[in-house]
Amino acid sequence: MTEESQLRQKTWLKNGCNAFEAKYPVSNPMSFWTEQDVLHYLKDTDIPYSPIYGDIVKRDCQMTLFDSETDALELTGYQRTGCMFCCFGIACDKSPNRFQRMKQTHPKLYDYCLRGGCHDEQGIWKPDKNGLGMAHVLDYIGIPY
Repeated sequence: MTEESQLRQKTWLKNGCNAFEAKYPVSNPMSFWTEQDVLHYLKDTDIPYSPIYGDIVKRDCQMTLFDSETDALELTGYQRTGCMFCCFGIACDKSPNRFQRMKQTHPKLYDYCLRGGCHDEQGIWKPDKNGLGMAHVLDYIGIPY
């Protein structure tokens, strides 16, 4: 969606939804939708979506300058379903964080993700045959898991 980055917005302003004549043709029919557009559409139409996202609920907003914010919606579960081992932005996660949720939803992957790992000959932490060793990383940055 164009709201996700300036580059996406710039590309959409240049090409619109369809860039069939581009070097790498693409079609992004929902590029002009916002996250709020998607959440309102799903809620209004009762279209089924993956339960991993939780429920769509009204966001607990404080008074804002824009009336549209009073109707803001949010998900109670996962916000994205990218790589579950990624630590990018982990410090901003609300509790329970992604690793705490992984412990409940995917216990075997959680175990593999946290155990294992070792320092190589240069002192750099690396995964090993026992697991990724993410517990070491999360401990180092002070993130509960």
